Amino acid sequence: MRIPPERLAEILDVAEDGIVTVDSQHQIVLFNRGATKIFGYDPAEVLGKSLDVLIPLASRGVHRGHVEQFARGPVVSRTMGERRTVTGRRKDGTEFPVEITISKLIVEGEILLTAIIRDAEDRKKYEDALLRLNQDLEERVRARTAELAERNLQLTQKTEENEMFVYSVSHDLRSPLVNLEGFSEELRIVVRDLQRLLQDERIPGDLREQLDALFAGGVRESIDFIRTAVGRLSRIIDALLRLSRAGRVVYQTQVLNVGAIARRVVDAMRKTADEKKVEVMIGELPPAWGDPTAVEQVFANLIGNALNYLDTSRPGRVEVGALPDGSPSGSHTYFVRDNGIGIPEAYQSKLFRALQRLHPDKAPGEGIGLAIVRRVLERLGGTIRVESVVGEGTTFYFTLPAGSQ
Repeated sequence: MRIPPERLAEILDVAEDGIVTVDSQHQIVLFNRGATKIFGYDPAEVLGKSLDVLIPLASRGVHRGHVEQFARGPVVSRTMGERRTVTGRRKDGTEFPVEITISKLIVEGEILLTAIIRDAEDRKKYEDALLRLNQDLEERVRARTAELAERNLQLTQKTEENEMFVYSVSHDLRSPLVNLEGFSEELRIVVRDLQRLLQDERIPGDLREQLDALFAGGVRESIDFIRTAVGRLSRIIDALLRLSRAGRVVYQTQVLNVGAIARRVVDAMRKTADEKKVEVMIGELPPAWGDPTAVEQVFANLIGNALNYLDTSRPGRVEVGALPDGSPSGSHTYFVRDNGIGIPEAYQSKLFRALQRLHPDKAPGEGIGLAIVRRVLERLGGTIRVESVVGEGTTFYFTLPAGSQ
């Protein structure tokens, strides 16, 4: 069915969008009711007049150039997706943003250009508000990032100060501790020699018995207590010095063959694993970025703990592996899993603190290993966490920055 020209004109006239057609001289030849709502002109006021009446003075030259370029070009129309926002001018002189879709039609040798126009003021207000909101959010993010960076710097400095303080105090305690250890050894030797002298028959028997009871009881026992306490304090100081060094050592970071490091640690502990009849399995371990000695220290501590805290009621099993996915962006998550005695939930939050020991009867040490592991991983840009069930076993998960080979 063909639509009569008069009906087509009615359809164009009732369209909500403004429709404006100009001839090759840029004179308006069609101006529908939608255009009237947008610009405020009645058709009679603009028909036959230059299109410039709808354009701000400052934009007329540029706009005319764009129109002429389009008229001469091969493109017949610009689709809605190719719209661009320009500025229009209402009858009252106010300027506002409009969206324009333009098309070209040649009628009896003359070029007619038709523009479909929408008032973009509301959209522009929304876009401006959104832009301001985004700018505000970006500014808040920048401020928050700067604040977090400053806090992180302060925390790092505080950590370094604490480590330096621990190192200084531990180092200063070393000298008097060595003296105590030496003097207690001298006392032990003196007591031994005195006890030997007491065997001399020239000493009256009753006096010999009294002195022998004194040395065999309080004196010798007190010296043993002193030597035990000195030994314990010496081990604690050594542990604190190791912890402080973990924060001060200079790392040589590089791409690591993590699988080779884990296998090297397991090989070094093979005798212990065989003696305890423990099955140790190593899965695929992706490469990471870090210091080889530091990462070897991490595996040695975690695998060593797994071998030390076994459940003797069942065959031991230790698994070293990596999670296939779910790792933080730019990192890999590795794990050391055992089927040992497990760790009570109430104690798990204390695991990575210095001088914390849950089963001191299971293995020697001062409870400093996991604190060092956490410090090492933090310095390498990683993290560590634990999951454990008493009677079932324990899994330590730790992350390292991803590396490529």
